Amino acid sequence: MRPENSEKRSGDATRRRILAAAIARFAHASYEEVKLRDIAADVGVDVALVHRSFGSKEQLFAAAVVEACPSALLSQDRGRLSGLFASFALESQQHDGLHIFVRSLTSPLARDLIRACCYRDFIGPLAAKLDGPDAQQRAALFVSCLIGFSILREVLRVEPLLAGQDSGPLIERLLAACLDDAAPLAADQNASQSS
Repeated sequence: MRPENSEKRSGDATRRRILAAAIARFAHASYEEVKLRDIAADVGVDVALVHRSFGSKEQLFAAAVVEACPSALLSQDRGRLSGLFASFALESQQHDGLHIFVRSLTSPLARDLIRACCYRDFIGPLAAKLDGPDAQQRAALFVSCLIGFSILREVLRVEPLLAGQDSGPLIERLLAACLDDAAPLAADQNASQSS
């Protein structure tokens, strides 16, 4: 193996470890409470390496948000998205992306970074997969249903949504309705009924 390949692999592995440590930190503390030196200590590297690998705390946070969110599921066929995301929302493991989202709501900077990531990495790509009118709105509704369900279930522990209750088919139908280009919006239905 050539030395530069070994160094590159070592650098990539260290970058992944830094990112994993950042996800864990941001999932358990607010944006302001997380310090780069603590992430560096978790990985056993100098804080300068964290800066060299990610540039800034903001860039590391944005990378953590992208990595912790299920945007990779968007590569699947549109017809499978509702079922895949419903299954993801119902997984019994704690979702780091959700916890990062909840812990970041009080920080204006973190909120802006999450909003940008949400549009760029989730709503935009999902809307591009949709046919018909209101693709951006339907994609945003899909994401809001997914996040709302997840917060009520995982954070607030609302009883009817917990593991003992089978919410899978219902959440899948709700998500599918957001993606359905044949389902008219309420305003369209009211307009057609009054004519």
